[in-house]
Amino acid sequence: MRRLLFLACAVVFIDVTFFAVLTPLLPDFRDRFSLGEGGAGVLAGSFAAGTLVMAMPAGWIAARFGPRRTMIAGLVGIGVFSPLFGFVDHLWLLDGSRFLQGAAGSLMWCGAISWVISSAPLNSRGRMMGMVIAAAVMGELLGAPLGALAHHIGTEIVFGMVLFAAVALIALAMTVPPAAEVDGQPISSAVTALRRSDVPRSSLVLAGPSIAFGLVVVVAPLRMDVLGATPALIAAAFVAGSVIEVVTGPLVGHFSDRAGRTLPYLVGLVTSASAIIGIGVFGLLPVLFAAVMFASFGAGLSFTPASTLVTDAATASGLNQGYASGAANVAWGGGQMIGAVGGGFLAGIAGYLLPTLIVVGILAATAAVARGTDLPLPAEGVREGVG
Repeated sequence: MRRLLFLACAVVFIDVTFFAVLTPLLPDFRDRFSLGEGGAGVLAGSFAAGTLVMAMPAGWIAARFGPRRTMIAGLVGIGVFSPLFGFVDHLWLLDGSRFLQGAAGSLMWCGAISWVISSAPLNSRGRMMGMVIAAAVMGELLGAPLGALAHHIGTEIVFGMVLFAAVALIALAMTVPPAAEVDGQPISSAVTALRRSDVPRSSLVLAGPSIAFGLVVVVAPLRMDVLGATPALIAAAFVAGSVIEVVTGPLVGHFSDRAGRTLPYLVGLVTSASAIIGIGVFGLLPVLFAAVMFASFGAGLSFTPASTLVTDAATASGLNQGYASGAANVAWGGGQMIGAVGGGFLAGIAGYLLPTLIVVGILAATAAVARGTDLPLPAEGVREGVG
């Protein structure tokens, strides 16, 4: 289990690192291609769009062929399309390669999460999920300074490194035994299980903070840039927030295994909403820096229990964890895309306040859904047959 957990953490670390690497580079791309806030939002949201489009196919692939093969397929994709992004110099190729990176990342996430959840003790899922998400946040932590580094040494070198990391992780994956799953779950059986489950409702719970953070990663760096922040300062804000998330994730997961998923999730939503209001209202760099940190802290409190809630709902209904991971990726990718693209376009048309207020309203609605969604914590003796 330790080797599998290390592998899963390394895979999501690489994926999120090269998702987050774009944040401090957005002002560069905006200036190079004369992009408005909307165009920058499309570039930032392309990765999440790829994740969204590939999410359910990745779930089917994981359920049909197993998590290990799914993860390896994603690693092959990320090893090809990330260097491509670093070398191309046309906007449509940048958008397209980011989209394909997101699609590959969906395979990586789906394989990693379903592999870990299928192998983990039921009463430790929150803790395991917290550790994997903490690794993802560490990727976010490295991504921002890597983006600042790419600003100085070029995207070719930074994005080209992904190829070597992908090859190393594929080699490691081949040494880890596949998940102890017997037969894949047919689509008809999965649809039946999905209809009687709380997976759709739990996915909405996950989508709320995803929308919020999608907004933050576009609106915050663009507004900080307008106020005179350097790429290094923008990166520092996200690094500081990520440090808090790394510490928070496993602790929140462990707490949610014992006290339920709803309480830490709701605290995270309140924290995120407060930070997002600060981003929209205040035009001061120190306030925006602090708001990014608090938004990251709120995301750390929300993502782990929300993600684990999706796996709990799948277990309760007998849905294969591959499909559950696909549903979670739909929620995450869709939320990120809505937050990034929608927030960018609205900021370009109406300023920064309107999109932040809309997202705060979405978080309030999501909180209402979450209050009626918390499931009984799964007992150790009960495990899904096809998970």
